[in-house]
Amino acid sequence: MQASVYELLERHGVPRRDVSDRFDEVVHVLTAALGACSRVVVHRTVIELFREYSQRVDFSYEDSLRDRLTVLKESVVSGHLLPKRLREDSTLDSVLRPEAFGATVNPGTVSHEYSSLYRMKKGVRT
Repeated sequence: MQASVYELLERHGVPRRDVSDRFDEVVHVLTAALGACSRVVVHRTVIELFREYSQRVDFSYEDSLRDRLTVLKESVVSGHLLPKRLREDSTLDSVLRPEAFGATVNPGTVSHEYSSLYRMKKGVRT
């Protein structure tokens, strides 16, 4: 099912990487192709996004999904939330340190190896 939806979106000029940025267009394409059934797909997608960021799903099927996505985005940005897939595969420090992603630190600049609260954990020496 997921592959079919992405394929449908690609045919209508919405590549997979742009789905989150072009949410309104995605909803329009799905509605044109699936009719009222598209609401189920969009609703399930929004629920999965909330779960991915460990946020409580406190809205119903009839609520505005656009408003719920706005609330989620604000929570993610203000709370510096990471999706589960990043939390499970890495530590907080590997996400906060640019070296963990292959970025290089410019010579002559001061590097803060532990830019988070990790260094304050009991027993960790920096």
